[in-house]
Amino acid sequence: MSTSFFNTEKTGLAGISCILSILFICICLFPSPSSAAQPDPSEVIRNFNAALLDAMKRADELSYPGRYKLLGPVLRDSFALSFMAAQSAGRYWKTLTDEERSQLIKTYSEWTVATYAARFDGYSGEKFEVASGPAAAQGAATVVSKLIKSNAEEVRFHYLLRKIEGRWRVVDIQISGVSQLALTRAQFAGVLKEKGYKGLISMLKEKIRGFEKGGEK
Repeated sequence: MSTSFFNTEKTGLAGISCILSILFICICLFPSPSSAAQPDPSEVIRNFNAALLDAMKRADELSYPGRYKLLGPVLRDSFALSFMAAQSAGRYWKTLTDEERSQLIKTYSEWTVATYAARFDGYSGEKFEVASGPAAAQGAATVVSKLIKSNAEEVRFHYLLRKIEGRWRVVDIQISGVSQLALTRAQFAGVLKEKGYKGLISMLKEKIRGFEKGGEK
């Protein structure tokens, strides 16, 4: 009887050991979404470029609402829009209530998506290339991307990315050495000084309506 007991115990331990081994292999081969490798800075820009090119090639088919719907998710995923909204508000950000901050982030995000949906509205043989990157330093990375026009003219975009909440996200773009975030901050500062927070929200919503009607680019 005692021999039977010990044989059963050994079989049970062997079974448990086998199950644990299988579980370990599954964890290694099939990591959970949270532990899966996140896109590196260059891949973030390649994915973003692919979405822009798709919007351009299908511009007429999609029209503005379709391009907005297409670009919205990738922009929200690739750009640190909350961070950029706060930076754009500059010193005025500290004076805003939590409700005002939430509204500004929402409106800023909608304005950003609307801008891209309106401006990337046609295709004439353009293509995107990631020219170099990532050049990383102090928790940030820079990726250089080129928009090559059909006449071989190039426009270079220097994307600055930071790792936020475990993911690389764009926080600024430099074109011809000029920071787009700095330009936005200067524009916002002027509006906030002259017209206050409500004036800034009104301005952004007016620009969004202009994009929707096709009157702004």
